[in-house]
Amino acid sequence: MRQRAEMGQTFSVRRMRQDDIPAAAAIEAAVPDGWSARAISEYAAMDASRCFVAASGQGVCGFAAFTCVAGEANLDALSVAAHTRRCGAARALLGAAFRALREEGAACIFLEVRTQNAPARALYTSLGFTQTGVRKGFYKNPADNAVLMKKPL
Repeated sequence: MRQRAEMGQTFSVRRMRQDDIPAAAAIEAAVPDGWSARAISEYAAMDASRCFVAASGQGVCGFAAFTCVAGEANLDALSVAAHTRRCGAARALLGAAFRALREEGAACIFLEVRTQNAPARALYTSLGFTQTGVRKGFYKNPADNAVLMKKPL
């Protein structure tokens, strides 16, 4: 799935393959509580998991992981490489993933996001997510609350 971002950059979005795990782990290493290669591999092996990557001319630049159960999806991880932040990589990755999840029967998507992560919260709001609650003390590294959000597909 090719996605053209607002900034004119094109990203290719596809299901994650086993050989994408090191690149996804490298991207995750740059975010708080990022997943290790082992954690990504174990997560991807679960029946309910759906993992996607975005790639540009420089290789894999984004990673998204969802759990899908009973017609609902949960965004468990989203990260993009620093050089593709604010370039539309996350928007392209999520847009393609949402279409694929909808085709699989997901009716809505849930997520948690740090209260202090204003760019991510703005992205999710622009994609149609609405706040449904707050989990106090959800994050530990660094300490933060989680904003709960939901989007119908």
